[in-house]
Amino acid sequence: MPGNEGRLRIVFGEVMSRIPFSAGMAWSWMQWAVGLRRLGHEVIYVEELRTDRCIDEHGEPCPPEMSLNREFFLATMRRFGFEGSSWQIDRHGAPIAGSRDDLHRQLAGADLLINMTGHIRADSVLEQARHRVYIDLDPVYTQLWHAEYGKGEKLGIDRHDAFATVGLNIGTPASEIPSCGLEWRHVLPPVVPDMWTGPEAASDGRFTTIASWESFADLVYDGQWYRGKRASFERLAELPSRIPGQELELALRRQTSDDELLAKKQGWHVVDAGRVAGDLDSYHDYVTASRGEIGIAKDAYIRARSGWFSDRSAHYLAAGRPVVAQATGAEDHLPTGTGLLVFDTCESAAEAIEDVNGAYEAHCRGAREIAAEYLDYRRVLPPFLEACLS
Repeated sequence: MPGNEGRLRIVFGEVMSRIPFSAGMAWSWMQWAVGLRRLGHEVIYVEELRTDRCIDEHGEPCPPEMSLNREFFLATMRRFGFEGSSWQIDRHGAPIAGSRDDLHRQLAGADLLINMTGHIRADSVLEQARHRVYIDLDPVYTQLWHAEYGKGEKLGIDRHDAFATVGLNIGTPASEIPSCGLEWRHVLPPVVPDMWTGPEAASDGRFTTIASWESFADLVYDGQWYRGKRASFERLAELPSRIPGQELELALRRQTSDDELLAKKQGWHVVDAGRVAGDLDSYHDYVTASRGEIGIAKDAYIRARSGWFSDRSAHYLAAGRPVVAQATGAEDHLPTGTGLLVFDTCESAAEAIEDVNGAYEAHCRGAREIAAEYLDYRRVLPPFLEACLS
């Protein structure tokens, strides 16, 4: 690797301060950035923001330097120790605060740009890095947008020389989704375990999940429809009634008027996702206060056998909270049965939850062991960097 004794100069690029804010997303990005720094690399953190979507505390459009978006970004950078090595830029690469010259000095000589879903588009950032890796966080959608809908250029895929995905089966015979002629490396979401300490779960706690149901439009490929999370919830309508002694809670980001009505009709306890995932502390407390996660995946991830594994599930496991997750093919790559259990029907989901409740402490230990063995940044990031630079 380049640098002194393997030390890399890494630009980590993403967008976290879009509205509505997602603290879970911010936590996910910071696991990467903090993990890379703890490994000894120099990390320059860059967010590219659409300034026409900046708002003030009253929800009104405002200059980006006075926006809630910038306030959220700066608070996150302070929280994780990235003051002085982080920049928020506009779509043209101009810093929202600070000078362009200072930003260019920070970026100069970068060994690697890690570009989460290709959000960094500015030439002034892309052209500084010797290597550019595109991280696909929406497997199936990314590949079909590229192969079937001709949106590869819009996604910025063509500006990169390495490609990685959290879809552990993408580009393999295990999934029918086209690889788009690209070599997809596979990466699990890294965690920094000491960030997920918390109190022991309450004996009467709920299994929880955080969801928005209609993030992307449905897609069709080779005559098969690939749909969103709402379709998955509809197939599990009977789940709450199958486990009357165990409450299930959905932190829902509503997108249509009947979202909450449908979830409550199914028997879910529903709370506003903005209340539990709108700031860093609330999200962390929500995860650590949960009895476990009931992880429901987008229909597309399931139908395509994509091997998608949720960064949110990684947070629960790191916190020692068992995860009962819908089968996507990720179970072919991770140990299941203790700490992480998978299901494909209402019946098997109910059985998995009863299994967890019957040996709860063992499943909590199993969750931490999976996080330590498979998700710890010291396990995930070194081989990822080596693969991207090879």
